[in-house]
Amino acid sequence: MTILDSSLDPDLVVLSTWCLCRVSRSAEIANGLVKQGVVRLYQRLIRSDIPLVAQYAVWATGCLVYNDQGAEELATMSVISEVVHYLQLRANDEALPEEICAAAFTLARISRSIKLAKQISKAGALPLLAHQMNTSTDPQILHWVCRSIGCLMRPNSGDMAKALLEVGVARGLARVPSVLPTEEVEPLGSFAFAITRFSAAEWGAGVRKTLLEAGAVDALLAALRTASTEPYPEVHIELALAVSALGDVGGGALRKEITNAGGIEILKRVAAEGNPAVAKACNIAVTAITGNLWSRNAANAKTAMAHNWSGGCPDHTPMCPVPLGDLEEP
Repeated sequence: MTILDSSLDPDLVVLSTWCLCRVSRSAEIANGLVKQGVVRLYQRLIRSDIPLVAQYAVWATGCLVYNDQGAEELATMSVISEVVHYLQLRANDEALPEEICAAAFTLARISRSIKLAKQISKAGALPLLAHQMNTSTDPQILHWVCRSIGCLMRPNSGDMAKALLEVGVARGLARVPSVLPTEEVEPLGSFAFAITRFSAAEWGAGVRKTLLEAGAVDALLAALRTASTEPYPEVHIELALAVSALGDVGGGALRKEITNAGGIEILKRVAAEGNPAVAKACNIAVTAITGNLWSRNAANAKTAMAHNWSGGCPDHTPMCPVPLGDLEEP
């Protein structure tokens, strides 16, 4: 922290910031850094004219959030407006993917309640995230932006879901599986996460109709079909639970759409080829789509219990900013 506060060497500042990211491995450690004033240092670095310095300060800010209390504390320090402003300055084709990812990651980490999500929306983040969803083809950008959009929603946050739909997020989500290279599977998990959160946020016909018209059902099944051949069980589970959740909120019409599109066959195949946890998630989804009223209700309850509602954004540390060759002895 002393280096961050006094050094004029940008390489040293970036490396020190990354080290603090690595140190922030728990809520207790992160809280200790906050109490020592690290947020003030990060905020100053976020405003730096040196792109790498600003980028790693944004990553490091997100690494400070591990629980609701930590997110609330950062929000009181105007961190949300700082990060959204950072994203706004990079809303162009010249921005590096890592810069967009850093901002989306940090907003996702902070968005741990309906109240905080509204603050993020008020700061102007929604159209910026929607722009990336609708234009980017970078797998990591789509991964973190999908995760950020999903984290903005929780049960009964219908206003947020509608606000996201109004800025075109449904169209952006539906295009994700089609623009990703087949070997890029991790972003499909975040895509599924966002679909699940949409399903929980609003049970109204408007959301269902918009997602259906945007092609979200076909995109979700295409994602499951693509991911089924790759060894990513956590992504398989996310996708299966998203199918279950979407079938729940969508009603009979959407369940019929999933069935007619071959969704049940895909789920059964993934269940047969996956581990027990994957098979369980896929079987829940099959029951949620094809079962009777009582079994569907039980499957929907299991879907809700299996989802991570406390946060939703995984821990992440950016790559070391110093090339390995620079660390080797001459």
